[in-house]
Amino acid sequence: MGLSSCLILLINLIILAASFCYMQPICHENEGSALLSFKGSFSILKSASHSPYAYPKLASWTNNGAESNRNCCSWDGVECDEDTGHVIGLDLSSSFLFGSINSTSNLFHLYRLQSLNLADNDFNYSHIPTSIGRLSSLTYLNLYNCSFSGQIPLEISQLTSLLYLDLSSNKLEMTHLRSLVHNLSSLQHLNLSYVKINSVVPKSLSNLSSLMFLDLTDCGLRGDFPIDIFQLPNLEFLNVRFNQELSGRLPEFNSWRPLKTLRLGDTRFYGELPSSIANLDALTELRIQGCNFSGSIPFSLGNNLTRLTYLDLANNSFHGQIPSSMQNLTHLRFLQLRNNEFSSQNLSTLSWIGKLPRLFHLDLVKTKLSSSIPSSFSNLTKLSTFRLAYNQLTGSVPLWLLNLTQLTDLYLSKNHLSGALELEKFINHSTLSTLRLSYNDLSLVFSETNSKVTLRQLRFLELASCNLTMFPEFLNPKNKLEVLDLSYNSIRGTIPRQLETWSNIQVIQLRSNMLQGSLPIPPPSTTVYRVSGNSLTGEISPSICNLHSLYSLELSNNNLSGKLPPCLANSSNSLTALKLQNNNLQGSIPNFCSTEGSRSIRLIDLSSNKLEGQVPRSLAKCKMLEFLDLGNNLIKDIFPYWLGTLPLLKVVVLKVNKFHGPITDAERDDSFPELIIIDLSYNHFSGRLPSRYLHNFNAMKVVDSSKLSYIQLNKSFDVQNYKVLLNFGFSITITNKGVQTKYTKIQEMLAAIDLSSNEFVGDIPELIGELKGLKLLNLSNNNLTGQIPTSLGELTELEALDLSQNKLTGDIPWQLRKLDFLSFFNVSNNHLSGTIPQGGQFDTFSSTSFDHNFGLSRKGSLEPPPPPPPRLAVDNDEGSNQFVDEVLRWVIVVAGYGVGLFIGVVMGQFVPINKLRRVLNSLGIRRLRF
Repeated sequence: MGLSSCLILLINLIILAASFCYMQPICHENEGSALLSFKGSFSILKSASHSPYAYPKLASWTNNGAESNRNCCSWDGVECDEDTGHVIGLDLSSSFLFGSINSTSNLFHLYRLQSLNLADNDFNYSHIPTSIGRLSSLTYLNLYNCSFSGQIPLEISQLTSLLYLDLSSNKLEMTHLRSLVHNLSSLQHLNLSYVKINSVVPKSLSNLSSLMFLDLTDCGLRGDFPIDIFQLPNLEFLNVRFNQELSGRLPEFNSWRPLKTLRLGDTRFYGELPSSIANLDALTELRIQGCNFSGSIPFSLGNNLTRLTYLDLANNSFHGQIPSSMQNLTHLRFLQLRNNEFSSQNLSTLSWIGKLPRLFHLDLVKTKLSSSIPSSFSNLTKLSTFRLAYNQLTGSVPLWLLNLTQLTDLYLSKNHLSGALELEKFINHSTLSTLRLSYNDLSLVFSETNSKVTLRQLRFLELASCNLTMFPEFLNPKNKLEVLDLSYNSIRGTIPRQLETWSNIQVIQLRSNMLQGSLPIPPPSTTVYRVSGNSLTGEISPSICNLHSLYSLELSNNNLSGKLPPCLANSSNSLTALKLQNNNLQGSIPNFCSTEGSRSIRLIDLSSNKLEGQVPRSLAKCKMLEFLDLGNNLIKDIFPYWLGTLPLLKVVVLKVNKFHGPITDAERDDSFPELIIIDLSYNHFSGRLPSRYLHNFNAMKVVDSSKLSYIQLNKSFDVQNYKVLLNFGFSITITNKGVQTKYTKIQEMLAAIDLSSNEFVGDIPELIGELKGLKLLNLSNNNLTGQIPTSLGELTELEALDLSQNKLTGDIPWQLRKLDFLSFFNVSNNHLSGTIPQGGQFDTFSSTSFDHNFGLSRKGSLEPPPPPPPRLAVDNDEGSNQFVDEVLRWVIVVAGYGVGLFIGVVMGQFVPINKLRRVLNSLGIRRLRF
């Protein structure tokens, strides 16, 4: 045999051997049948998977055609044991599967299955079958984003061989986390993010010594996080974000740990960031935004954690200076330090930031920075997000920003930047999608080519308070704008009708300009429409009801007229804030909340119009309502007692209308539980003051100085992959210290009652003294009688008290001297007598506070008067003799004063008490009491 023949034979033998070695195993017929049966229980639906790499893997599963096609071990996503041919792995992730899995599914006949991946499919919110427990050989189980729902079956905790478990991003609940952790002691990967656990984190979790990955994002966890979990010897990834009731502290990291990713954001973790965090030198990602961390940022963080690529310390209470050691973090790509309590710092001291060559996200919003923007920042050529808003920056907007070719988000609002700015140069930037320059001292310059500006990528434009005098011509229907804010400028003319054709617009804010003409209706995509503070005229078109995603409609302080479209009450499933005050609107109030879909509304302000009729009874169904202002209208109705059933209602203003009749006592003990402001002034309410309602105002009984926040609505919108937060504050005008005062914001702790200028009669209830959080009380200009209750002295937070123009009698209680915050006091035009208290705040009140009370005098001591003598009461009921004995002693004393001390003493010595008692009994006086 020739050499060439031998060589060919050798090559053929090698190929044959190789083919034998890599021969596809043949699957077992029963397992192939089980897989085909499993396939038959689903539909293929492209919307069932979201991965860009998804494809229908089950399309290759068939028992027809060539023998290789009938071999299940050759099917997509199927893995077989090379020796036995048994199916040991299924990867059907992102396969467009739609349907449900039940406990009888043939999937659970694959007893030798070691790996099961069904992630990114849609199982139509069915439950995870309990039969999952039969797959006892599983080491890998991935059910991520599968649209499962219900309780996680306890049987999963019986899969004791599991190394990898991912049940995240479903609508699942779990009540047995402790059992799961106890049984699955070999776990290396555990992801339960977005599973509703609603419990404490079991300490036994720190016993999982093999654990490398732990994700418990948004699980409703509470209590203290076990500190030993941070010390797990193999843990590389830890995420417990968005558990707002979860607290804890970071330990001292006294030895090296392999931790690479630490995410604690939006929890209640607190304390200082320990210097020993420098021992985590493998750390690449540190996200602790939105916690309660304090102290200074340790210098060691910048010196040692040089592998960091992602650093987010935003929304904490860090103080001191931003350490210069952070210039060593040369791998940093994301740096966010916003909303902390750093000391004022010149931005030039942070010029080292320009030495971080990989940085693409820089956020220093609200970090007390001053001076101009350093030119060294121009070296950040990869910068995409540049946010320095809410600081004290000066100088101009640097033109070198135009050289940052990857810049998408520029946020410089709320500074002191000045100078002229050629807006077109920024708007035509090739990559810029977000431009926010509001509330500076800028003057925007438009060239004659204004109309040729293309707004190529711009989706978010905020130019509030930028000295604009005209509506920019470059805004046209071809733009892709989603958010536009031109508020607080001097823009004249009309709102372009083209606004109605902007197909992408979501937020339109044109507040406080000089706009005239009719009100254009924006496209259905609009969620926020705020054009208050202009001179718009005409009626509100019924087509406003086509805005089915509308969240806030603010048309206040214009000259709009006509009737409110009835459809406005029910046209939107999302309408939350409605502000139409200070117009000339007429007719009746629409029946808000008359349908289920419109019951999300939280703020209704229709004040200062010409609305008539009654308060719609349908408002009782607005269970989310917090603020209702119908003041200064022509409404004629009785007191809308049904509002008392609203569990969240905080503010009710019905002043200056035609309400009438008595306010009958509440039938429920829980009426108006959250009410803090009620203004019923200048109506025709009559009868006695509503004691039962006053007793139910529980929110006014609490003194909580920590309530420094304002009542407001917060709404976030996703624009360009980040959230834009808009605040919608509540505003109100009430009488404070005798003056109409406008509150543009309402603090949670502002409690006020104004029942003035009505026709109330009778006494002032003593129980008002229970409302210890009350700051303003106005009962003036009624027909109230009786004495001023001494219990008002218990209102230690009271700042203004007006009881003038009534018919009150008696003294001014000396207990009112205890009111240290009382800065306004008026009891003029009553029938009061006695001595005006002296000392405390009473020394600051002018004489007009007491005018026209002819019995009042400023003379007297600083000491409180002695208590009055007991008042004698008589009745004819049988009683105990001790009352009579006491009365007889008083009779003897009185006799002593009337006839003489001597005779009184004699009577006391010689007249038998029993005889006097018999005399009184013969007169029919059987009982005397005090």
